[in-house]
Amino acid sequence: MKPAQPPGPTQRERLAAWGWAGLLLGCALLLASLLTRGAPLDTRITALLPETQQTALIEQAENSLAQVVENRFVLLVRGDSPERLVADLKDRLQASGSVSNFDVDSFENPKSDLSPYRYRLLADSLADAYKDAWVERGLNRLYSLGSEVEPRRDPFGLLDAWLEQHLDSPIRLSGGLPSVSEQDTRWFIVSGQLSASPYAMDLQQRFSTALSDFQTAHAEAEMLRSGLVFHAAAGAAQAKREISTIGLGSLLGIGLLLWATFRRGSILISLLLPITCGVLFALPLTWWLFGTLHLLTLAFGASLIGVAVDYALHLQCARQLAPERGLAYLWPGLLLGLLSSLAAYLIQLFTPLPGLHQMATFAALGLIGAWLTVRLWLPWLSPRPHIATKRIATWLNRLRLPPHAPFRWGLLGMLGLCAVVLIVTRLTANDDLRQLNPSPDTLIAEQQRVQTLLERAADSRYLVVTADHEAMLLERLESLDASLADLQAQGHLAHYRHLAQAVPSPTTQQANLEQTRQAYRTALPKWIAEAGLPDSLLEEARQPLRDVPLLSIEAWLKMSAGRADSSLWVGEVATTEKSPSQLAALVTLGGADETAQQALEVLAAPDYVHYQDRVATLTDTLSRLRQQIALCLALAVLGLALVFGWRYRRRAWRVLLPPLGAVLATLALFSALNIGLTLFHLLGLLLVLGIGLDAGIFSTEHPDSPAVWLAISLSCASSLLAFGLLSFSATPALHYLGLTCLVGLTATWALVPFARAETRHAIT
Repeated sequence: MKPAQPPGPTQRERLAAWGWAGLLLGCALLLASLLTRGAPLDTRITALLPETQQTALIEQAENSLAQVVENRFVLLVRGDSPERLVADLKDRLQASGSVSNFDVDSFENPKSDLSPYRYRLLADSLADAYKDAWVERGLNRLYSLGSEVEPRRDPFGLLDAWLEQHLDSPIRLSGGLPSVSEQDTRWFIVSGQLSASPYAMDLQQRFSTALSDFQTAHAEAEMLRSGLVFHAAAGAAQAKREISTIGLGSLLGIGLLLWATFRRGSILISLLLPITCGVLFALPLTWWLFGTLHLLTLAFGASLIGVAVDYALHLQCARQLAPERGLAYLWPGLLLGLLSSLAAYLIQLFTPLPGLHQMATFAALGLIGAWLTVRLWLPWLSPRPHIATKRIATWLNRLRLPPHAPFRWGLLGMLGLCAVVLIVTRLTANDDLRQLNPSPDTLIAEQQRVQTLLERAADSRYLVVTADHEAMLLERLESLDASLADLQAQGHLAHYRHLAQAVPSPTTQQANLEQTRQAYRTALPKWIAEAGLPDSLLEEARQPLRDVPLLSIEAWLKMSAGRADSSLWVGEVATTEKSPSQLAALVTLGGADETAQQALEVLAAPDYVHYQDRVATLTDTLSRLRQQIALCLALAVLGLALVFGWRYRRRAWRVLLPPLGAVLATLALFSALNIGLTLFHLLGLLLVLGIGLDAGIFSTEHPDSPAVWLAISLSCASSLLAFGLLSFSATPALHYLGLTCLVGLTATWALVPFARAETRHAIT
């Protein structure tokens, strides 16, 4: 028997269909324009980070750190003929156009730059020494082999002592090349500035290609990498892989599933058409609205395939299995399904995560595009049914509860009770920032090894110190030294660094100069006499002390040795909108334990000292965000329960059982396995809620329809293929979301037979 042919479209429906075609054509032209213009693709992991509400001071301090750190890279190489290795590596990087300059002069001896200021720079070992100690130091230097003694300018080695105390570094020149030692070998340093943002994909490509070519040409050489560009490139490469694997895997899996069910190419095309139109509608509009497109949006958007096909599934299943009923009865359920799914996605717009805003916008536009395609185009396409479809639907329809099944209902009740107990007693939260970091463990280990070798352990804590002028700022930095040095000596703080260690305050510089002049009056004559040097040297050595320039922050930062401290200088800031601008500088802190953190909070008691712990701040933000999403989830459930209670009356529980039961089952499993609940698990639960409501609505609207049960089963299976594949993502955030959907959607499908009402309870 031939299927009933659908009536032709009315004039209004024809206009709507052509209007939708015109809109899609416009989207296609917009997409072509964006691709032609080379609109940017975003690979920044920080796009997933919350936009924290920070003071202008902290924001400027963060920018100061980011500007210096973001574009820098450090490479350590070792192997035979290090001079040849370093030269070839630099040549390849320079030729790639990815490096603006290398750190050449940063490793040079800073003595020539600091020479005019040496009399104002006094090491603690000399500041606390008596006259005889000065004389003894001068004599030891004079008679030591290899010692560079300047009897006229610096007989006591003031500058050497100061450099040894304040600028001691593991970096040594070996054969004219900067290097660090590790056991019995040396690593040679190649570092510099990138020519563009580390997130620029073309720069990542050129930089990575140059390094890959170098390693191919020198297979015996070893290399260690450190720098944001490597993490950005790894994230971009991973996102690209996941777009192809997750998207392609989802598409192939769903295609095979649908082919096995419908066995008609025309039906398969009609099912894939809404997906294509949804992506065509969402992609250019999202790209245009945000100005850039994050690769994670595409990876997440690949999962849209599983949801967008749902609407077409319900339509085609109804048409293939019950053509005599027409399609009018489907539209209320399809519209409710769209609205519930949109609610699950669009709630992400209320989070302060820019990356999620883009993902939610892409998904919502894609669903709207798919739904409009189903509503406006598919009713006029009528593919022939295949007998296999009816056989599968008949077999599936047997998976329903008998009229009286007390054992099954009792088992479900016991499982529900156990789930509640597990959730109440064992469910924990996890706000670890590592869920936002997709960098491979090997790359993280490399960076940590480089930082250890260079003795530049990275940390996320720092102090911001403000003052009205430079002299006061340096004095305030110096006032922190005693407390910080004590913490370091006691092992509570690994290291700290601030500008006053390199640039003493004017008061300290003047005191150092006076002490040096005193030593030249008392110790210098004795040293000249004991060394047997001519008396004329006395006046020549004292001459430079009469006019000694003051070392300033500006002068220090312009020196080759001072460039490494540029991230410590924030400059002029406005602490509040109404207050006058002040000067600000940072104190970077490394390896602070709990005792040190408490002490640092005490140090930040004055209003001119601000303690910032970036990890703690972001962790707190993620925690609050997780709580907000949980509240939104609860409010969404309450609101939907009221809506469904109004529409379905006493049968509203049937609509809510699949989604709420799935949420309960997922949380119970996580509790049993000690999986801490993260923000991204909750976002996954929102998606489970949306898809589960879809299933609950249709199973309640059409409880006796094999077509609806087939569509629900195919919908859950396709969504599992789409979202479940995200659980294999190496990006922790997407993995958590995918794992949640994998468990939740399986539970949704298993609960639908309990929700299917008996025929006499059908909704009309």
